[in-house]
Amino acid sequence: MLRYLTFIIALCTVSLPAAAIYIGNITFTLPSDQNFTSKNVLNNNQSARIYQVSIIGIDSPGESETRTRPADGELLYAPKAMALSAGQSDYFKFFYHGPQDDKERYYRISFREIPPENRAGQNTTGGKINIAPVIIMDSILVVRPRKIHFSYDWDKKNHTLTNNGNTYFKILLKNGCHSSEEDSDSYYLRPGEVLRSPALQRSGEKYILYNEKFISLSEECNK
Repeated sequence: MLRYLTFIIALCTVSLPAAAIYIGNITFTLPSDQNFTSKNVLNNNQSARIYQVSIIGIDSPGESETRTRPADGELLYAPKAMALSAGQSDYFKFFYHGPQDDKERYYRISFREIPPENRAGQNTTGGKINIAPVIIMDSILVVRPRKIHFSYDWDKKNHTLTNNGNTYFKILLKNGCHSSEEDSDSYYLRPGEVLRSPALQRSGEKYILYNEKFISLSEECNK
């Protein structure tokens, strides 16, 4: 069974309120020719919050992932913590100093939002004090291989798509020739994975998205 690259994972200590931390796309990628990236954090609350980061290495994103502690100095970040007023945003910066090889690496980056004061109890009139929860939102940082090899095999006859390179890519399968991206099926393929989906058999535009480039797998919509 195909293990899809499940990037959109957000784990919170409580149900996420409407106004809370906002980090944009859950997944962000460090290209093969760069050693630095950043992530913008927005305080979407009506009062100040403190933000902290923690990092854990994972073998691959998903429900059965294996977690490991990165080697000292492998992935560093700054600042150690930041305080943001209501509506304010700023960047956490991430610096990769890990192995310069042909392996793709994944890290689960947890952003913790902490109220400056978080006391429980009752006020002087006996009413309850509203306690702002500590919220943890997870994201995935993908560090592409330093020695990259992008490759795929599109078997039109058997309707299968194989990632035989060493880095992930996204597949976008549109239903017809003029449908929007929102009405399409999308999948992520990690190295070595094979996509077998009925969506590959239907007519319509088919694209691989890699490094912000669209690679067409279908010519039927160009006729």
